[in-house]
Amino acid sequence: MAQKEIIIKIQNDRVLFNPQLSIDIRQTSIPFEHLKFRTNEDIYWKVEMLEYEPLEKYLKVKIVDYKATDISTFANQPAKSEIRKLIFVGRYDWSKLEPLLVSYVRSKFIKQLDHINHIQTSFVERPRPTNFNPNEKPQQFHLSEPNGPFIRVITVDFWIAFNDAQFMLGYISFKKHIKEIEKSIDFKISNDHILAEFENVKYWFSKKLKTKKFHVKVSINLVDNQIKEIKANSKEIDLITPELIDGIKYLRTIELTKAPREINPDKSLFTAEDIFSQIDTEDIEGNVFNQSEQDILNFLIEKSNVRNKKELTYLSGKKQSENHPIRYTLHPNFGFLFLIEGVENNHFVWELLNSHATYIWTIDKSENDIKLQFKRIESIVNSIRTTGREKYKSAYRNTHQDNDLVFRVINHKDIGSDLIDEFPKWKSKLNEQLT
Repeated sequence: MAQKEIIIKIQNDRVLFNPQLSIDIRQTSIPFEHLKFRTNEDIYWKVEMLEYEPLEKYLKVKIVDYKATDISTFANQPAKSEIRKLIFVGRYDWSKLEPLLVSYVRSKFIKQLDHINHIQTSFVERPRPTNFNPNEKPQQFHLSEPNGPFIRVITVDFWIAFNDAQFMLGYISFKKHIKEIEKSIDFKISNDHILAEFENVKYWFSKKLKTKKFHVKVSINLVDNQIKEIKANSKEIDLITPELIDGIKYLRTIELTKAPREINPDKSLFTAEDIFSQIDTEDIEGNVFNQSEQDILNFLIEKSNVRNKKELTYLSGKKQSENHPIRYTLHPNFGFLFLIEGVENNHFVWELLNSHATYIWTIDKSENDIKLQFKRIESIVNSIRTTGREKYKSAYRNTHQDNDLVFRVINHKDIGSDLIDEFPKWKSKLNEQLT
């Protein structure tokens, strides 16, 4: 590139000489009031410096390339003289300018397209000083409005790890040191779909977006070296929509059917409020999306190919007690414990996801408090988890020690068959046991 050629970046509010230094677009001859540049891609122009006028501090340039691709010099372009006005000499090439615009009123600046000298009438031409050297290398640009404050715009981009950011109500926040101004700044990126509760499940946003970090573009406006405005955006954070959040609900719910992070020897029954905390991630987890027990069950049987879908639907909808939530078991298999309240007895029905049998424990309502009955069933499930279902069934048949507790099994012989509908038989056998 010739020494008299530089790369400038064009935005709707400013023209940048390098990433740190810029000039307000109102200090240029670009007809900014009647056109808007596209923002989905960066626009760089290669311009030839024609003349610098030190009294008025304006620089005249001529556009050489409207879509410069070699911008390697842009980041470190040296310049020293203060620029208060930037004048584009010559007419604009409409065939090259128009593709860069998202909107315009062409009739308002038609003269700047058709007449070479019209731009020069916008700024009074002054005689060159006697010591003016057109071949002098430009010095560093200092940005200030005429007789006004010292203005700078810093534009930087970087990556931030999700673990280093915090989800808040309506935005995500993080701190970042900006070396260009030697300060650490608190940034916010707005998104109306974000809730503070999402802080507990950051892992899942990273997993769904397939990245552990998000890219940030920042613009910092300084007046007399004081920060006046900060703008930050991220395409990854913008991707957090209701659809993506629903996708995370799906992933987390499916994850429940996998092995928990740890096996508690004293606990095997979980409600919706505590089951999500058993997922094996570094997050705090919890029931962030306020999913009810019924929501979780419906989600699993609707989204997965569950062979005992009819049985689970019937137990949760027709039989489950309205006074108590469904419980879940995680290990060795994911399952549901339903409570069916009969006239004289409480029936605890354990149905595993994709299982081959329904387990039923019946306890007289007069026997102990319902909480103690749940504890008793939990102890039995813990025993089955340790020794296995077959050993438990064999032990129950041989001992009959639990005279106040009746245990029965309904096998699913042809469940999932396309030829035989097992459900009516299963339903009839179940209702025979419920009194």
